[in-house]
Amino acid sequence: MTIQGQSLKSQKEEKRIRMIQAAYELFSEKGVYKTSIDDIAKSAGVAKGTFYLYFADKTEIWEAVVVDISNRILTQAKKELERKSLPDMIERMFVADFIIEHFKKNLDDLKIVQRNFSWPLVLRKMNEAQDNTLLQMLEQCFCSPYLSRYTIEEAYRMMFLIVEMVGSICYTSILLEQPAPIDQMKPVLFHTIRKILI
Repeated sequence: MTIQGQSLKSQKEEKRIRMIQAAYELFSEKGVYKTSIDDIAKSAGVAKGTFYLYFADKTEIWEAVVVDISNRILTQAKKELERKSLPDMIERMFVADFIIEHFKKNLDDLKIVQRNFSWPLVLRKMNEAQDNTLLQMLEQCFCSPYLSRYTIEEAYRMMFLIVEMVGSICYTSILLEQPAPIDQMKPVLFHTIRKILI
């Protein structure tokens, strides 16, 4: 690729990032449903037509924001997991606690993500972007003796269930305090995760 081609590519990526950041800020401030594509384009300093060169609609940019938030949380969780060097998979479930604590401190992230700290969306988008953070975490889990009795497909489904459960509990317990506040739900959640894995 020529220098001019690289410069054009970096300008395109910079516009895309600006739009995602603008969408994040507007979604945090006004909510996803009350934010328009016009709002996002204006805040990002691009024409509305430019928006459509990058995203098909508001749902697509919302998905990009969700993936950005999820990727950031998973990357931080992975670094913390490596720093702690926990040998046992059950102890590694602290990642669920890390996610919960992140959402407790960052309510805007949780309001935007809603119940969609969601495995299929995040995994699909990370694969498209060739980001292997989540895949590396999955591989570490699949190497665990707890999952060795399962096929890869069964282990994947089990991990899917855990991620979906954590995301849903975060939303209902942190934002709505239903069926109880998150600190009361965490022991139940972690007990359930241990039961699933053992």
